Amino acid sequence: MKRSLSLLLVTICTPALVAAQDISGGVTLGFGQHDVAGQNLSTSSLDGRVKMAFSNGLTFGVSAGYLDLGLDGIPVDLSADFIGLDLGYRFSNGTSVGGYVERLNASISGLPIDLALKSFGAEVGYTMSDLDLRASLGRSSTSPDIGIDIDNVGLAAQYTPMANLDIAGALLRATLSSAGTEVDIDMIGLAAAYDVNDQVAIFGGLNRTTVDLLDADFTTMGLGVGYNLAAMTGVASVVSVELARTKFDVGGGGDALDTVRLGLTFPLGEKGTEAPLNSVADSIFNPRRGAVNAALTSAF
Repeated sequence: MKRSLSLLLVTICTPALVAAQDISGGVTLGFGQHDVAGQNLSTSSLDGRVKMAFSNGLTFGVSAGYLDLGLDGIPVDLSADFIGLDLGYRFSNGTSVGGYVERLNASISGLPIDLALKSFGAEVGYTMSDLDLRASLGRSSTSPDIGIDIDNVGLAAQYTPMANLDIAGALLRATLSSAGTEVDIDMIGLAAAYDVNDQVAIFGGLNRTTVDLLDADFTTMGLGVGYNLAAMTGVASVVSVELARTKFDVGGGGDALDTVRLGLTFPLGEKGTEAPLNSVADSIFNPRRGAVNAALTSAF
């Protein structure tokens, strides 16, 4: 599956890469060790993203990812893969409009469980020299249909006060509707990435997700450091380590998920990425359009 996603990303993007005027993005190979209530979990992941802008105003983006999660001592793995496409147009005054489609699949080894979350929607934005604003509105459905519809709305902003510092914020809401009952899931996040010098960068993110009907809160924070290997290897690449914690409180009781993540990132284009694609910070710099997807990306 990892190889298939990599080939898909390359196949879709190769013709456009040749014609693109501006390219950014990257690919991150990640590994994680997690501990929750004395249970150890391990994850391996592969994430890729390419954003392209053309001289005629068109913009095009592709995102793909794969995650494998295993529990120590239990011969069952949970896997998930993600693919997202977006197409837009940027006007000369900095305003942009566009649309997106996303699909998240999850399955459990050995069990006949294969659930997909399909999303689509529209996005508007405004970009000036050091500020980027975006707003999105969309809908998600499940396959097979389990009788739940999800309406998504989101706001995201990124600010670059100086050449070596990026700051981002995101506010997302997913409203789940089923049989006349509605549940709101809200996520708010803040992230920053700072280049100490040409080799070392630090990045961090903090987000909070609430589920109103369950009286549940999930708070994820992560702090990491990256080291540019280009001078040593001759290849544009960054190795990173991140420490993260997700605290969850459901009905007055809770626990915490502690995480150590390693990453190897290969930047694409002149700008590359603000943070490794497997980090808490990146899930806020480049949030998935639904609050459910974004919160899960931060935690794992």
